[in-house]
Amino acid sequence: MLFAQIDKKILDNCVENVPHGWEDFVDRFTGLVLHVIDHTADTMQCKMPEQERDYLCEAVFAVLRRDDYRLLRNYQGKSTLSSYLTVVVRRIIIWNMSNKAAEAASA
Repeated sequence: MLFAQIDKKILDNCVENVPHGWEDFVDRFTGLVLHVIDHTADTMQCKMPEQERDYLCEAVFAVLRRDDYRLLRNYQGKSTLSSYLTVVVRRIIIWNMSNKAAEAASA
């Protein structure tokens, strides 16, 4: 089975609430999420403390789980799941970092 097929099966199990589906999804894509966090922080020339990195990783997975996995259900297969998640995760991170910067500026 190709990686794309394995990833699709993991995604399907997750959104269909198969036992351990969410856990398998998190196990499979935590490395990708952390990589996107690191790359985004580097691109934004932002030093990312370990605690902030962990917080963002948890926040990403919390957003992915919202509304019965709405963002994951929106995946249409027009790209690899990893490419789709990279874009979604980057947007979540930038949104989160922007909100924190706005809160700090108004404090």
